[in-house]
Formats: sequence, structure tokens, C-alpha cells
Amino acid sequence: MSPIPPKDWKDKKGWNSYFDAQLLAGRAPSYPDFVVLRFLSFSQKKGGRIWFPGCGLDPYPYAYAERGCNVIATDFSSVAVTYQRQRAVAFLAEKESAKCQGTFDVAENDFTQESADGKFDVIINCRAFQGLAETAMRAAAERYHAALRPGGSCIIDTVNVQGQNRNLIEDSLIAAGFYIPFQKSERWYRQQLDGTGIVYGMVLERPRIPAADQYPREQFAKMADRDQQILDSFRLEYERRREEESTEVNALVNDPASVVAHVVYTTG
Repeated sequence: MSPIPPKDWKDKKGWNSYFDAQLLAGRAPSYPDFVVLRFLSFSQKKGGRIWFPGCGLDPYPYAYAERGCNVIATDFSSVAVTYQRQRAVAFLAEKESAKCQGTFDVAENDFTQESADGKFDVIINCRAFQGLAETAMRAAAERYHAALRPGGSCIIDTVNVQGQNRNLIEDSLIAAGFYIPFQKSERWYRQQLDGTGIVYGMVLERPRIPAADQYPREQFAKMADRDQQILDSFRLEYERRREEESTEVNALVNDPASVVAHVVYTTG
């Protein structure tokens, strides 16, 4: 049986137990390079100084340092910190032989209460934000905004976040002072979809009827097709609004004073 994360994301003891169980079972996270490195080019262009808050046992910090970025990885779990420090020692050994230019530092830190030392070009939070309580999200967003230099960016990488939970994430970031590209058109789109009362899930940023029990079995195909057409009816207006918003997005994303947040809604 796979280890299960604690229900309360502020449960430090629970996270220590979870990470201990992962390590004992030999299940430290492992992802293909195209997943781990998908933010690398962006981070390098921004300057390459990266904070990975809530890093857990992720391979991201090592991989980015190995490719020349100056990385600090933090977590409030002492188990995760010990693990990442072991990875940092391995990185130093590799750096001496391979002549890498990156750096890899690790610190114990609760990102809802304090920032990592220094100013950063990019903050990458992978799956360590979406389960926080609303007050903790807002506190974390404020820490992130304060830790970024002007022109810096924050990436919030999420998995299977739908509906109102998306709004909570975005609202916390906006309240902290971040600009979120295309947030206006995306929010309008979600409001229209939610207003239909139809049960749907976003897959590759398009609404889809899930194969669930919201219709009588014998009428599922017919009713699902009807409701899918209703959901699809908002697409053209959404695309028009997105195109209209693109002028503002381009101006603010390229403004050296802007501090931008990108929220990635991965499904899987």
C-alpha cells in the first residue's frame, strides 16, 4: 500500500511520517525529464536563481542545479530537508568532476511563515500549494511576492485542481500583488461553465463531461452530448476575450517591474 499524505497540510509530523514511509518503500518521486525540466528554459532566461519551497523529496532542485541554476530548496519537514541535503552533497561531488556552474542549498523553512534568504528570479512550487487552507495560501503568496526581484516570476504547479479551488489559488496570488496572465478571460470562462450547473472537469483546459452517474444510464450518451454542446458554446467568446486580453498580458509580462504568477493546472 502506497504512503498517503496527511489530510492537514500543516501537519509537520504527518509529512515526516509520509516522507519516511516513501523512503522506506523506495518510492522517492521520480518523473521523466520532460516533466522535471519543463520550467528550466524559462528559469534560465529569468536569471536562474530559483527557490523551490515545499520541495519534499522532489528531484527538481538537483536537476536544475545540475544544469547551472542557483537553487535553494526548502521544506518544513526535517525528513525532506535531510534527504535534500544528501542530494546536495551528491551534487557537490558531481560538480567537482563535471565543472557545473550551478549551486544547490537546502534549508528547513515553512514557506507560509518565512521566505528563503535572498531575492529570486523564479519561485517554483510543485504540488505544495493547492492543499493549503485559504489563510495559509494568502500568507505563502505574500512570502513569495516579497522574495522575488522586480520582473521575477512564480510558478504554482498543481494537479487536478478544479472549480472554486482554482479561484482560491488565484485570489491569494492577486491579493499578494502578483499579475496572472489571462486570469480575466479564464475566470469569465469558468464562471460561465459553472453557471450551467453541469458537472464537468477541465481536461487540457477544455470542459469535459466525466463518465459519472449524473445521468440515467440508459440516457447517458444523449444527455452527456447535449450538455457537452452547452459547455462548448462558450468557447468562441472565451477565445475572443483571451485574444482581447493578450495586449495587456504582453505588456505586463514584459514589464521589468511586474511580478508575475503562472498557475499550471495539470490533470492526471
